Amino acid sequence: LSLSLSQVEGAAYTGSFVWKSRAIGMWEGGRGQNMLDGGAPFYDTYRTADGQHVAVGAIEPQFYQQLLLGLGLDAADLPPQMSSDDWPELKRVFEGRFASKTRAEWTDIFDGTDACVTPVLSFDQVSSHPHNRERGSFVRDAAEEESPRPAPVLSRTPADPCLAEDPRIGQHTCEVLEEYGFQTETIERLLATGVIESDAPKAKL
Repeated sequence: LSLSLSQVEGAAYTGSFVWKSRAIGMWEGGRGQNMLDGGAPFYDTYRTADGQHVAVGAIEPQFYQQLLLGLGLDAADLPPQMSSDDWPELKRVFEGRFASKTRAEWTDIFDGTDACVTPVLSFDQVSSHPHNRERGSFVRDAAEEESPRPAPVLSRTPADPCLAEDPRIGQHTCEVLEEYGFQTETIERLLATGVIESDAPKAKL
């Protein structure tokens, strides 16, 4: 039995969707000209009046219709959604509309709809978003550092996060080596020669 591993092959395999998309005509253009890489006006981010941004991902017709409704646009006055030749023109229309209101105003307009429009939040804002706050999607540890809660949340084994402060680099080096049978003299020699690093707390005598 042999095992051949390659980071390049692994990265290529995770892009299988893109390769298949080329075969069915979904990824034929250059960079930034395809449906999912910023080419489609209904799958992109837009700057709002206050210099913030919103994200749009309304691919399916029913979601796209909700997007137009929220923007106050009529499909009859616009190019067909999937006419890629008209995407630059349609994007200019969307850019103008989104630039007319603040991110908060657009958030209120699209809240509760299926338009697939969401605010682009900063790291400092994401945990206070109503959805994340209600679900407890982010937690703070003993050092007040914030991080995402483990997911998915299972009813019988919810994977409660450890809220202890993260260990320092080298904090447990000597302890782990001792557990593996290294003698004190050997550990001290490794420390002295810089082979290992230890940041274990010193005893106060």
